[in-house]
Amino acid sequence: MGNGSQYHGVGVMHGISKSSVCRVLHQVVELISSDLFLRLVRWPEDVSEIARSFLRKGGFPCVGGCVDGTMITIDAPTAFEEQFVNRHGKHALNVMAICGPNLAFYAVNAQWPGSLHDARVFRNTAVYRKFETENWRPFPGAVILGDSAYPLKDWLITPLNRDLEEPAALAFNRAHRQTRRLIENAFGMLKEKFPCLNHIGLNPISVQELC
Repeated sequence: MGNGSQYHGVGVMHGISKSSVCRVLHQVVELISSDLFLRLVRWPEDVSEIARSFLRKGGFPCVGGCVDGTMITIDAPTAFEEQFVNRHGKHALNVMAICGPNLAFYAVNAQWPGSLHDARVFRNTAVYRKFETENWRPFPGAVILGDSAYPLKDWLITPLNRDLEEPAALAFNRAHRQTRRLIENAFGMLKEKFPCLNHIGLNPISVQELC
């Protein structure tokens, strides 16, 4: 899964059939998505250090996570093909994630096609509903940092208008940018560790499970 090798190549390497490789891969992915994902992709039990770590690394206070989307390109699907074409003209899934100061992922959603805007993808996730509807926070006063693609809310903080030249506004945007870039670093490290995420030649359902 890490390098995106073809089923046939993996089968030849290990002396098993292509169908066996396919079956084992799907079993492993199902186990990961049903068990490990639920245990690993979440806010930690001890949240006392999250805000302090974000503050040390970027200078923005009370941060509980940073949100962004990344495109995972795929082969053109046979059904609803046009929905998967992103703004760059490529077929993709728009994967939303929230990370912590150590680049661990607290929330991930890979259910939406590349044509959807980051903000719309986020609105259609369980973690968004927890914050917006249930008023849940990982700790009191926690906020999520997002770029200008997201709507400003009391718990979702976006940059100030770039035209503002006041020192306080410039300092705000600088701290916001330095802190929020951690989610970009997290995506970069993920794709470096799993090069197959740069392009997955599978149908969207299989890609959603892998992501």
